[in-house]
Amino acid sequence: MRDESTGLAIDPPEGYIARTIAPTPTFVVRFEVKKPSDRDTGCQVAFTPLPQNAELKQSDINDIVEGPRWIDLARAAVAINYDVSATERFNVNGIGGLAMIGDFKSRPGLPARAHDVRTLFMLVETPKGRTTTICVGEKQNFDARRVEFELVARSASPPR
Repeated sequence: MRDESTGLAIDPPEGYIARTIAPTPTFVVRFEVKKPSDRDTGCQVAFTPLPQNAELKQSDINDIVEGPRWIDLARAAVAINYDVSATERFNVNGIGGLAMIGDFKSRPGLPARAHDVRTLFMLVETPKGRTTTICVGEKQNFDARRVEFELVARSASPPR
């Protein structure tokens, strides 16, 4: 599956199905990537253009996104709504990025179901922009599913 306007493509891992879903103000293209048995779990792969990256080489972008300042900023953005329990570098075919694991912070109006799930955020950047893979799984089997979620992120071809 490929979005012609951006070049974002996905070839989902075995057992997963991808479909296009509506864009948001942040993400100009989004794919839902789920197992047929997933109801409110599974992944989204999305793309945000970043014109400020256009003049940079991939190696320069990797240096930025793997640096402490960028990691702190990304973690702070996710920490607005999540208790971030892990942050680590994440690389897809030479494209540098970051992976973070988070649990929803308690707040008024948050559905009780939110306390049963855990989220894995995987961000990579290219000269064209940021590809974000967000996967949600049950806390009880999250570690086992994390391997699958990383396969989903690696099955995406970020726009270059």
